[in-house]
Amino acid sequence: MSDTKPADFEKVELTAAMTELSSLKPEEGKAAMMTQVDGAAQRVLKVLASGNPDALQKGTYLTQIRFVMTVMEQCKDFRDAQFTRLVRQRAEEIMTGLENLPKRSQQLKEQQKRSAEEAKKKRAAAAQKEAAAAAPVEEEPTEPKFEYELAEKICIQTMVRHFDSKLDVLRSVHLYGRHSINDIGIPPLFLYSLEFSVLIEDAIKALIVDSRELMTRRIYNETDPTADEEQIRAVLRNKQRALLEVVESGFNGWGAAQKDAEKRARLGDKAGPKKSGAAAAAKPAKKGGLFSKLLGKEKKAAPAPRRTAQKEKEAWEEVIEIFKASEARGEIFFPKTFNFSILSYLSSMRENLFKAEAERIIQIADQAKQDSNSKGAVARALEQSFKNNDQHFFEMLILNLLYTKNSIGLDEVQGACMGQKLDEGRLPLSVPEMGRRPMTYARQINKLLKERAEPRVLQNCLDYFFEAILVLHLIKYEKDFTKAAQCLEGEKANLPKPLQGVMDGILGLIDRVIFARQQARETGEDTSRNTRDMIQHTIGKFITAYSGMYEKMKKG
Repeated sequence: MSDTKPADFEKVELTAAMTELSSLKPEEGKAAMMTQVDGAAQRVLKVLASGNPDALQKGTYLTQIRFVMTVMEQCKDFRDAQFTRLVRQRAEEIMTGLENLPKRSQQLKEQQKRSAEEAKKKRAAAAQKEAAAAAPVEEEPTEPKFEYELAEKICIQTMVRHFDSKLDVLRSVHLYGRHSINDIGIPPLFLYSLEFSVLIEDAIKALIVDSRELMTRRIYNETDPTADEEQIRAVLRNKQRALLEVVESGFNGWGAAQKDAEKRARLGDKAGPKKSGAAAAAKPAKKGGLFSKLLGKEKKAAPAPRRTAQKEKEAWEEVIEIFKASEARGEIFFPKTFNFSILSYLSSMRENLFKAEAERIIQIADQAKQDSNSKGAVARALEQSFKNNDQHFFEMLILNLLYTKNSIGLDEVQGACMGQKLDEGRLPLSVPEMGRRPMTYARQINKLLKERAEPRVLQNCLDYFFEAILVLHLIKYEKDFTKAAQCLEGEKANLPKPLQGVMDGILGLIDRVIFARQQARETGEDTSRNTRDMIQHTIGKFITAYSGMYEKMKKG
């Protein structure tokens, strides 16, 4: 934000926008209303473009923006094509501004960091200059400056837009309904998180900078470093295919490096830890005999062990650390089985085919809900999709459908994966996505109880939690169920006495559901419907009890 803007710039503009929209009067005519709506929208867009992006994503400011969006949505009832087009256009621009806030926040932080580093470098350079003046020394030859920085920046921007468009396809099909962060607050798989649109820029930048030599040979050397930005862009437009090839092969190369590192780690573990120098020295040395002394073969003192230099991290390792830091902040779910090759696949994904296939299965799922005779239709549709497409396409499709509103659930995702024997090697995204559910829901239940969340939100989380325990593979995920129960048990003592009773009920229901599943497995009898009814009935009792406590806690 510039120095000329007041400290409460966002508050002033958003309050003015709300006032303008609150005073809309249809009787004054279409032209007056369009002027007011456009003026209010322009104020909001100005705030989104130059206001504090961190402050605008929460609290009063976010509430004010949502109020503006609500009123604009209501304005669509004014049945006039010209007015409706204006409202829709401004609403889409505001939504785009909201979605860009995380990226703006990241860019501002990086800009501040760069400014601080530049200031530090200037101070260091000034100090060095003073020292050099006092005691001049011969300067070491420096590496030639990289002269294609502008072309590199444009290539990074181009690739960021390219990957953003691919990620938008994954998120485009009515996302964020069932199993969503909106209802229960768990972070989505990284591909579906808006935060990943920021993180992908870190990966692309690191890859392109790491490939400077190749990029110079294939792309940069046809540009003039002294030309302006538009001239360089004109040259690079004809280099799109070459740029994509470098980035896609680069991510594949990173993926291969990951596999090699994992293989070396596994072999190192199997070989066991090597004996340290101290341990080796503890072993008693054999004494030389008479002939050893005569022949001069007495054992010489062992040389001191060499210190191995610390290996610098590769570019892909630094990017992995950025991804993991985002997961630690609760922004994304980042599976350990992630491999950079999936980004190369995403880059070349056939968007129209993906959209059409997702829509086809969504229609089948919707029809199956209305027609009781259509049982198994979704499973057959997924099986056909697996036969017609490659593994990565199929895996991203079933994950997309899991996050799609009221389409398929964990049971159908698991059914689709059973043909692959739930192998993380073949399904590195969907298997971890299913396995993380019990523990993630358990942590969220603890959080919701501590924060005295609304009963509706707690019920959603309990529904999803017990669906995971009822549906997921009993043996493969048994340890995950146990850890989830231990997680809940460990936090029980930190809750007030009444809520401890709710927690006891949840723990008791976990035991009953797992026991019912074990019995069904031994007898071969399908008791899932009865177990589901028991879960719904018991959760209903929990929520009734919790609702009474919630009202009392709210008043107190």
